[in-house]
Amino acid sequence: MVWCGKHRILVVWGIVLGGYRRLLRASRLAFRGDDFALQQARAALRDNFTANSQVSDKEQLDELVKGIDEAEGMLLHNIVQGRAKQEDGETAPRFEVKLTDPQRQAMRKDEEIMPLTEKSASEPLVMNSGNVCQRPS
Repeated sequence: MVWCGKHRILVVWGIVLGGYRRLLRASRLAFRGDDFALQQARAALRDNFTANSQVSDKEQLDELVKGIDEAEGMLLHNIVQGRAKQEDGETAPRFEVKLTDPQRQAMRKDEEIMPLTEKSASEPLVMNSGNVCQRPS
């Protein structure tokens, strides 16, 4: 982070405001089509930024800015939305997963998406097939 002597407040304000805007953009991408989740994400962002608005310690500010960067990465790369998609005659549920552009770029076409449960430890429950994920037959 850059510190400019007497102009420090303006520099920090610009960095924090830019981070806030980046997080809003990332949450719009991560939660597109889910108005409730988007509304909750915006409220949580606003609450966190308001709660830390009086922080003036350099180390604390550096940690908060680092947290902004980490949260943006998590929103862009680690959150996947899925919708149940039942076809006639199917007994096992299928899920349509819409990946964001950063997720598509980071994921190989043959990569498997693994849920974090004990049951799925021995075999994947969901496989990637382009943008649509389905349970293996």
